Amino acid sequence: MSQPERPKVLIVDDQPRNLDVLEVMLGEADCTLIRATSAEEALLCVVRHDFAALVLDIKMPGMNGIELATLIKQRRRSQHVPILFLTAHSVDEVDVLRGYGAGAVDYLSKPINAEILRSKIGVFVDAHRKSRALVDLNNELLREVTEREKAQRALQVANQDWSSGCRSARRR
Repeated sequence: MSQPERPKVLIVDDQPRNLDVLEVMLGEADCTLIRATSAEEALLCVVRHDFAALVLDIKMPGMNGIELATLIKQRRRSQHVPILFLTAHSVDEVDVLRGYGAGAVDYLSKPINAEILRSKIGVFVDAHRKSRALVDLNNELLREVTEREKAQRALQVANQDWSSGCRSARRR
């Protein structure tokens, strides 16, 4: 049996050095980090991969993190992926509510506490693993049910053939 794929976490920030810092902070997390330096690049990543969590910078040129989250949540495959917003600026209540409305599960202000970030991402990764395990178990149960139904049909056919043979033998 092959080793299950490590859950992926998308980290998005327009500043490469901020992505470097996030990678160091999350280096001990049991996940694969995928980087994006723009909202457009992040959207391509979301189309190509399934993620356990998304870490999005709010302030980016062009499309900001809240707009990006809104687009991501419109896709059926990514609508339930937890989003953690990062911000270097103070966020007013209206922006916070917009972020939560766009699918945020939390906000972290820069400078980020590495332990808190790792803890939050660890929870999302663990939940993703458990969810994948349930999907795999459900698929295995469906395969088992299909095999049993197939065996049941074969047994019914065999019983019908046997019964027909017995009736034929009695008539002789």
